[in-house]
Amino acid sequence: MTSRIDNPCLKLVTLAIGGFLLFGCSSRLPLERAPLPFRQAEDSFRLGHYERAVHGYRIFIDSGQTPELVPRAYFKLAQSEFRLGNHDKCLAALDELQHRYPGEEWRQVYELRGDAEYARGNAVSAVLFWEQALDVAEPARKKLIHRRIVQSFDRMDSDTLRATRAVVADDETRQLIDETLAGRSDGSRPEASATIPAGQHRVPKKGPIAGGELDPGEAEVGVLLPLSGKYATYGERSLAGIRLALAGSGIDVLVRDTEGAPRMARAAIDELAQNESVIAVIGPLRSKVAQAATPRAERAGLPLLSLAQRRSISSKYVLQTAMTHQRQAAQLAEFAIGTAGLRRFGVIFPRNASGSALSQAFQAEVKRLGGTIVGALAYEPGTEEFAVEVVTLQRWVDGDRLQAVFIPDFASTAVVLATALREARPSVYLLGSNGWNDPGRLGAAADVLDGAVFVDGFFMGSQRPATQRFLAAYRAENDEMPGILEAQAYDAAQLVRETLLDPKSISRDGFISAVRGLGVFAGAAGDLSVGPDGVVRELFVLELDGHRIREIRAAGDGSSRPFSYVPSPASTPAPPPESP
Repeated sequence: MTSRIDNPCLKLVTLAIGGFLLFGCSSRLPLERAPLPFRQAEDSFRLGHYERAVHGYRIFIDSGQTPELVPRAYFKLAQSEFRLGNHDKCLAALDELQHRYPGEEWRQVYELRGDAEYARGNAVSAVLFWEQALDVAEPARKKLIHRRIVQSFDRMDSDTLRATRAVVADDETRQLIDETLAGRSDGSRPEASATIPAGQHRVPKKGPIAGGELDPGEAEVGVLLPLSGKYATYGERSLAGIRLALAGSGIDVLVRDTEGAPRMARAAIDELAQNESVIAVIGPLRSKVAQAATPRAERAGLPLLSLAQRRSISSKYVLQTAMTHQRQAAQLAEFAIGTAGLRRFGVIFPRNASGSALSQAFQAEVKRLGGTIVGALAYEPGTEEFAVEVVTLQRWVDGDRLQAVFIPDFASTAVVLATALREARPSVYLLGSNGWNDPGRLGAAADVLDGAVFVDGFFMGSQRPATQRFLAAYRAENDEMPGILEAQAYDAAQLVRETLLDPKSISRDGFISAVRGLGVFAGAAGDLSVGPDGVVRELFVLELDGHRIREIRAAGDGSSRPFSYVPSPASTPAPPPESP
């Protein structure tokens, strides 16, 4: 496993939607007028579907259309490959960009080259590219690039540091290397306190915790995330949210790479449990990994804030902080019965783990609230023809007075199924899970699916102050827009930070007692009610209203800002205007 820089893939800067500054001149093109493959690739990138983004950007580049968007397409193609862990392909895409536009110097390209080289284990090459980025960077960006270079020095052995010193051009950089080498205990490797094993990161202390008497050196927080392997992109995104929440807190963070494997999580929990300064752990992210880690944390008396979607064991020391299948089902059923006044439901779901879990949870919640399930029907994942489902729906409507149908699937399939059902019986109320929150796919069927309601754990269009503050802070720090992973990890870390403000919480029992007494906590991804029975997360109830998605307010005051399915400056991740 190669060493990693401080969250490189989340430090990449993206392009401003309003226009592009290319080749020294400004060219403006509204993205809704861009070719369809480009728009589809943009939507896929924003939603984290990077394989689809790669495919879409490549189709657009090969089409020869709209040349002013080609540099952006190359850059986002490279970025997508990076996030998939395809570092060689990332560099190849950047080579194509440079070959097509010789002589152009884009700071973002140099940064991404450095990140890719570092991820491949080529630390010296990485620093050289970051130096090039530093030369052409705007003043506000220079500090971040410089910090990245300095952080990489802490992760290099002394031989690599000397090799780097021999090739860097900047006098200040060479001086920093000399100071780093001088601080090594034996002149050949980092001191034990500075050694960070591959795949592990430490957030440095930054001073006392605001408002508290606690010495932050006495408390550390563990983080379990997949930072290598097929789930590394998701782990890095979650880590970015945690870092943002704890920035400036003085709280040390010990990050352990689970590689997405249960055995690694178990080993990490055992290790962290033995470290008395570790007060709590955030993670894991994958449900299977969480199922392996949570019993161990409970037995060790180590507070753990799980980020997994499937509900973990109910216990004293384990708190579920992320959106779960059970919570999705509960909030949707509460809205459908309590607000919409519906009583008779059907469920049509994919025969897979997620679809089955959501179906069972929704049926249970409907019954608990006094509603009726008239039937449930499963289909094979990826099904494209739904004749049987349409006939079944008609039978439910005619014979059982069905009012609404719940489809817990991703939009790629759910939109096809829901369209067929709505065309057969327009009066049926459509309900969906968080997989529906795909503006591009919903927008294409907006005329048919108007009024469909679904839930999600994060909504960038929300006017909640906590959500808006998080969006502003995240974008300022990372130069791109966050998603649900970043938001929920941020909330978990904020819970930790808020709890550790109380000096009485500087013990594991004190921490779990304090966090369970927080009450209602305004999170970036919705309010969290924390009490003796655990955490209840309020989700966003969303409605397709014409060609936009809007948040439904319980008070019905209509103050929600509509969220257009067409990418717009307010809703789309935005790279800076001068980058490709």
